[in-house]
Amino acid sequence: MTHLQKLGGIAAFINVIVLIATLATVIFLIGFSAIADPNKLIDLAIHNPTPLLIQDGLKFVSATISSVLILALANYLRRDASALLSVATGLGFLSVLCLVSNTVLSLYAIFQVAAHDETALSGDPLNGMIGILAMAAISLDGLWLLLVSWTALKGQQLPSPLCYLGLGMGILSLVPPLGIVVLLLSLVWSVWIGRVLLRENPAS
Repeated sequence: MTHLQKLGGIAAFINVIVLIATLATVIFLIGFSAIADPNKLIDLAIHNPTPLLIQDGLKFVSATISSVLILALANYLRRDASALLSVATGLGFLSVLCLVSNTVLSLYAIFQVAAHDETALSGDPLNGMIGILAMAAISLDGLWLLLVSWTALKGQQLPSPLCYLGLGMGILSLVPPLGIVVLLLSLVWSVWIGRVLLRENPAS
């Protein structure tokens, strides 16, 4: 087992904790109503920005974990050495870049609102860019998972049920309203891929 493979397995299990924390933050601290209503989001940013800051902090952690998993799976599946795997890896890192950019802009908007500049969240350009980057990050991550799962399935390098789960999640990620479903399925996928990566050797 390589150090990168072991690190990827550990990252996958840490990802479970981050996913649960993200769900808890959205449901109990921010609320779906605030996410759907820009005015409520602005009010939250002005009077109680802590939940939004926690969410953005979790995004940074998620970006780090994603980078480790992308590298670990590229290494784990390296005997395939196909152009498809290279494309998948590139899409994965592009997703991370979009997530980090989304987080940076979100933090900027929150601090602007804290300075009583409400246009930071209600203004179309910045708010629209934050939303576009969020959707791009989810869609690109879905494409990465789709291509990685397909590569692993063809090479029989991961358990077939895990590959089919990844394929399904990848497809669902391309439909924004189903994001919460993907998030829940990610809990199962992360535990499963973590166990696989922490095995002694890749499947031969």
